[in-house]
Amino acid sequence: MSSMSAVLERTVRFLITESRNVRTRHLLQHLEHGDSSTQLQVLKQLLCIRSPHSRLPPNVLRDIHDILIHERSHRVLTPVSSIPCMGTFTREKGRPPVRIKIWKGDITTLAPGTTAITNAANSQMLGCFQPTHRCIDNVIHSWAGPRLRQECFEIASARQDQPDALPVGDAVTTQAYCLPCDYVIHTVGPQLERGSEPDDVERRQLSQCYYSVLDEADRLPETAEGKSVALCGISTGLFAFPAKLAASIAVDTVAAWFAHHPEATISDVVFVTYTEDDHEIYGTLLKKNRPTWTLSPSEPAKELALTSPTIEKACAWLAEADTVIVSAGAGLSAADGLDYTSRTLFRTHFPAFLQYDLERLYDVFGFVDWPSDRVKWGYFFTHLNVVRQWPQSQLYGRLLEWLNSYGDNAHVRTSNADGLFVANGWDEARLSTPQGQYHYFQCVANCTPDSYWPSRPFLDKALPLIDAATQSLKDDSAVPRCKNCGGDLFLCVRAANWFNERPYRAGEARWKKFERRVLNGGGGKTVVLELGVGMNTPGVLKWPNEDLVRQGNQQVKLVRLAVGEHAEVPWDLEEAQLATSIDGDISLSLPQILPSASQKH
Repeated sequence: MSSMSAVLERTVRFLITESRNVRTRHLLQHLEHGDSSTQLQVLKQLLCIRSPHSRLPPNVLRDIHDILIHERSHRVLTPVSSIPCMGTFTREKGRPPVRIKIWKGDITTLAPGTTAITNAANSQMLGCFQPTHRCIDNVIHSWAGPRLRQECFEIASARQDQPDALPVGDAVTTQAYCLPCDYVIHTVGPQLERGSEPDDVERRQLSQCYYSVLDEADRLPETAEGKSVALCGISTGLFAFPAKLAASIAVDTVAAWFAHHPEATISDVVFVTYTEDDHEIYGTLLKKNRPTWTLSPSEPAKELALTSPTIEKACAWLAEADTVIVSAGAGLSAADGLDYTSRTLFRTHFPAFLQYDLERLYDVFGFVDWPSDRVKWGYFFTHLNVVRQWPQSQLYGRLLEWLNSYGDNAHVRTSNADGLFVANGWDEARLSTPQGQYHYFQCVANCTPDSYWPSRPFLDKALPLIDAATQSLKDDSAVPRCKNCGGDLFLCVRAANWFNERPYRAGEARWKKFERRVLNGGGGKTVVLELGVGMNTPGVLKWPNEDLVRQGNQQVKLVRLAVGEHAEVPWDLEEAQLATSIDGDISLSLPQILPSASQKH
């Protein structure tokens, strides 16, 4: 039997060879040099742009199916039954009431047992042919595989009234193929110009979409678990329907549909949101009283019973570990709420800076258009104060309780400058921060090697001088200056070639000593637990972690927790039982895999 890495390479090779694009065929020269993650991205891009007019051979379809199911086995899947109920609609003939729920996440990760998910499709029903788009149509087709596009193509081609097009407001059902749900219901919503207001026709069309989806769902087979349908935000996003109005239409239409279908066979309706803003919008709408609608009492958060081969493997490896290295990136901070991509967090803490077209903490990286030093340092001192006041968390508490049970056989190496490990009680003597810390300011000119100072005294001086309305400094006295040359100071983090590594030499020396002990066999069975490390700076943590495993003489293993493509591990390491990955929310998956301190090997 071929290894999965061999299956992946031959599948990508076939798709490249099949392509008539000369530029695509050039990829053949480099294919064998690309790792499995690169090859997987090439596979998904080639399938995204491939036309369904010519069928793929059965053996290639089988290989693609195996690859996608292999990928799915690493994903954290959420059962509909674990999502709290917001309210219910009454059904007739003694049927239990319909449960209405709201959930924030990727609709393609609803667990087996979900009857159908909704796809906001285009009129051709063939998915999105642009690999860079993160639209729901693209995501669903990518995880379902090419057989979904083929079935949609055949359905569209067979239409007598409008061949090759699905009218706005209509819906059709297909198989789900490699997705964990049973069916996909495709519907086409109205498409607006960006910034325009929908007219009455477009509002009715959007309402008709939800009516059509529920009609389709009601006709699907019912199982012993009931019948669940997940609804996405149709026509929002690229189709530019205003989010608040779209959500209101969606909720009102669902309420009206059930009022007119008291004998409906649907048992669960889940409104799926992807952003914090949309989740808040739906949450507010679903708390309003309606005819035939009964609000459910607030349910306590349920602990998900997440199971997958990779979660089980990670549990076993961690339970047997003699030594643990935690390698943490921005994804861990995000799981704790300090999410640099969150627009809600930015609006909450930095409202005065929205006028500069800044919407997320990430947007400030490299930003130079500050109108003055007062504004610039008003932002950075506000940022430092938010981080300093960030509350200790159960997530860090659970992680560090387990880590502390290893004593000197545990080390934390993080690219995060936020200091949350130390703030949550981790011993700095077992920490290295190669990307720097907010704890220090440095002279940007590096006038002397020792031109760096703790940031806290500067922050304490500045806070009383920050204007509450503008969030800027009231005068120049708190603008930090180098104590040696009087020049500019900045956070002592790796942001440019002026980064001063001197404050972090002791931590790097501790890490090198710890790493040598592991590689020399003194660490016994060692597990690198990588949390939320992305590809912005893979040479800092991600690639060195893989190198450590390769050099570890079968004694070092890698457990990688991240979201999406960042969770990929090299398939040759996985096949050698030296690496595994979990693709999903760290706040949910990390507690599932950590043994209690008393269970440590």
